[in-house]
Amino acid sequence: MLNLMKLELKKNKIRGNIVGGFIATFLIMFFVIVLNYDTTEEIPFSDYNAIFAFINTFTSITFTIFASVLLAKYIIDEYKSGSITVLFMYPLERKKLLLAKIAVVFLFTFLFGIISRVVIFTGFYWYNQYAHFIPGTLGTELLLQQGVGVLVNSVMVSCISLASLYFGMRKHSVPATIVSAIIIGVILNSTSGTNGFTLNSIIIIPATFAVIGILVAYLAIRNVEVKDVT
Repeated sequence: MLNLMKLELKKNKIRGNIVGGFIATFLIMFFVIVLNYDTTEEIPFSDYNAIFAFINTFTSITFTIFASVLLAKYIIDEYKSGSITVLFMYPLERKKLLLAKIAVVFLFTFLFGIISRVVIFTGFYWYNQYAHFIPGTLGTELLLQQGVGVLVNSVMVSCISLASLYFGMRKHSVPATIVSAIIIGVILNSTSGTNGFTLNSIIIIPATFAVIGILVAYLAIRNVEVKDVT
């Protein structure tokens, strides 16, 4: 399995995706900092909890969509172009081939879910030491709490991102894969009211979507050994 994942990374030039992930990360960090200079409205972030919530929302949406692009590139586009047929001619289980592709996307989304949040918050925190957007100090208890939250949320987003595979596999449509991911990301992370409430705040909702994502991945590879590539 690891060898198949390495081949996928080499074949699809993962370096470009890594660069893209870091570009998205720094753009979000820049936006978070610039947002604090908007003096026409009230201060957008009153404390570090608000900052963590904002970063979490934007990274969740960004990497849900990013994952759908990878799914479209690694799986959907190969079905659409017919190149998946060539792969299936190799003396390897089709399930393992597809599972390796899904695993690469899952791990990429998970790792960048952690990396992006750490980089964005660290950048904002150090800039805040100079600009003093948010007064006070950052407590160890809050850091530990948010650290656990980052891990849990990164797993959730990685699973949820797989749900877009269902829409893409129906007619092997790249646009359907990406658009469905945008819709899912926006629905789960759109804020309501002034308190920053999102559906993602209700743990049962993202957990349900995560289970659906895992189920979609399972269904995508369940009958691949006997199903024709059409």
